[in-house]
Amino acid sequence: LAAHELARTQAMVLSRRQIYGLGITRWEVRGQVRARRWRLIGDQSVCLHNGPMTDDSHRWAAVFQGGPSACLDGASALVASGLQRFDVARHRVSVPRGARVRRTRLYDIRQTRRLRPEDRASTGIPRTRAPVAAVRAGLWAATDKQAAYVVTLAVQQGLASPEQIGRALLAVRRDKRRQLLHELVNDLVDGARAL
Repeated sequence: LAAHELARTQAMVLSRRQIYGLGITRWEVRGQVRARRWRLIGDQSVCLHNGPMTDDSHRWAAVFQGGPSACLDGASALVASGLQRFDVARHRVSVPRGARVRRTRLYDIRQTRRLRPEDRASTGIPRTRAPVAAVRAGLWAATDKQAAYVVTLAVQQGLASPEQIGRALLAVRRDKRRQLLHELVNDLVDGARAL
């Protein structure tokens, strides 16, 4: 089945748009869900099994819930890029300003004016590039301590260099944590030079 082949590349999750594009009707989807072979995630995704959902499955469903221009952002994008020792309670998805936002309790979907095409990763699940994601994870963290932790982890684990994060941070004009992140990046650059 073509749906299963495509789903294997997306942690067994397809968007409704993808399913209908493969020629599967709404009635067939409804029948599979009623038979408990598939299940719905939000109103935009279908999981092609009824077992436990993986983190990857939730990430794909979050992006599909955001719509065609959505991408994982902040800490969610870093985790999707390989960040270890950091958990995301609710996946953050960004959509461009003016895009329709489909609200759900499962995922945090928000409009942003900061979403630029060059900020997107070129492969894999739609997400922001690691340097941009690190900056946004720092800006959106619950506390200053968490902000410093997630940005430092991204550098320590080789997802982005302090210089790359610093360049991404230059695009931020106003934010309450901007100064904190500038100081942190300078410390990280100095630490890298000392090694």
